[in-house]
Amino acid sequence: MSTPLTPQLIRNLGATGLMRRAAVDDTLIPDTSVEEAKNVHFDRIGAVTGRAGLTALGSTVLTARPATGLHNAQAGTAIVVFSNGSSSTIYSFNGSAWSVSLDGGTASVRIRFVDFGSYTIAINFMQNTYASMRFWNAGSSRHWHNTGNPINPQNMWGYSPQMGEVYKSRVYLFGDNTPGGSGAVASNSSRLFFSSVISSTGNITWAPGSDFVDINPGDGEDGSGLKRYGLELCCFKPNYIYRFRTSGIDPDPLVNVGTRSNESIIEGSRGLYFHHDSGFYRYSGGYPIKISKPIRDIVEAIPFSQFASIAAWKDTENVMWSIGNVTITEAKESITYKNAVLRYTESSDVWTLYSYASDIRRGITYTRGDTFSRLVATDYGIVATFDSGTTDLGQSIPFRMRTKWYEWEGIITQKVINEMGAYAEKAGGMDFSYLVDEDTKWQPIGQLKKLTNFYKNKSMTFHRIRFQIAGMSKNEPPVFLGFDVLKGLNEGIVE
Repeated sequence: MSTPLTPQLIRNLGATGLMRRAAVDDTLIPDTSVEEAKNVHFDRIGAVTGRAGLTALGSTVLTARPATGLHNAQAGTAIVVFSNGSSSTIYSFNGSAWSVSLDGGTASVRIRFVDFGSYTIAINFMQNTYASMRFWNAGSSRHWHNTGNPINPQNMWGYSPQMGEVYKSRVYLFGDNTPGGSGAVASNSSRLFFSSVISSTGNITWAPGSDFVDINPGDGEDGSGLKRYGLELCCFKPNYIYRFRTSGIDPDPLVNVGTRSNESIIEGSRGLYFHHDSGFYRYSGGYPIKISKPIRDIVEAIPFSQFASIAAWKDTENVMWSIGNVTITEAKESITYKNAVLRYTESSDVWTLYSYASDIRRGITYTRGDTFSRLVATDYGIVATFDSGTTDLGQSIPFRMRTKWYEWEGIITQKVINEMGAYAEKAGGMDFSYLVDEDTKWQPIGQLKKLTNFYKNKSMTFHRIRFQIAGMSKNEPPVFLGFDVLKGLNEGIVE
């Protein structure tokens, strides 16, 4: 005999973020989690909010070309590297426009930057040449130098280290890929070079024949990342982290996770974050903790070819990683997230996912005078302010959120929903739909056009059911507050 279905109020969606059923079964996923989130966030706890957009910083720098470097020089001048296919060029931003700062770099290599003293050092600008390292004063001098005080890069001619860091008044360089004799593989790929301590006049020198430490070259892996954290200098390889403290270094790989991307390493408020082949980790001393279990299938869908290109940046609460295109197949449905960005909120351990029209290659925190923002450089010749404006460089932002499966009053019983309510701020006509049992086609419920939306005369028959909101946003981001199942029937066991 049929009985009235107990009314259900579903609010606080996203309070515990994105949790994939590939990692947790629906019966264990909290009602406050969602199973899919695209271009929405949960910063307002208990609400699902569309993300902000991208706004171009100045005009296009180099049309349809990928960025290979981005830096906030001396905490006041944005510089970006774009490759034109045959060479790389460093551009600087004067507050209103981009201009060429240094031309003629090796094409498509990762050019990295380190600030030391009053200068910015470009590392790996011209690979395998005498001018691999350059330095520049972003204030008075607009010229890049490959010799002389205060950095004296000529001491390092003949070496091509890939990354650098400042640690205890010295500059450290790691991952030399200079070929050996007759084109042999680089022999110093595990060597950590260090400069002299900065002098009273602000100068450093280099003695690469003696001032170095070999980071366990017998482990069979090349240096792939370098980052200072607390009192340690963390030297990364694809599957190891070695901790250097000037007085000594781990003699053996005590940490058996590392990274293939130096750009995936970033320091947040709770530790040092990075990507490894097996997921995303946080290191705060001791052994790293995997933080990406709730989104396991998304992480596993990142192509191996993308691992070395994953790039991170942060804001005051969140860490972001650009992971390229990922395709996930679930319940006979294949979903591709183009130019995906994973966003992790440190304070609440909440994940969500963004998708963009262009691939974000680099991201930084940017300051200039009273300006404080985050910048990203794309694969299409544009530098943009992140989380700025209501469109992505003029394009509307598609968004979607899907709930977990609900099995109210038992999956064995057949239920029918007749009346529902749904609630949203700045709804803008978002679509509200549902999916039942083992169906693969979403069915429409209606649109959300105002704060309270009422749907009656429905006949939504199910054993289990989930819901979706979706739409396109080009104005103020919409906010979805939740929904009510107001009236329905439990038809019991139907043979």
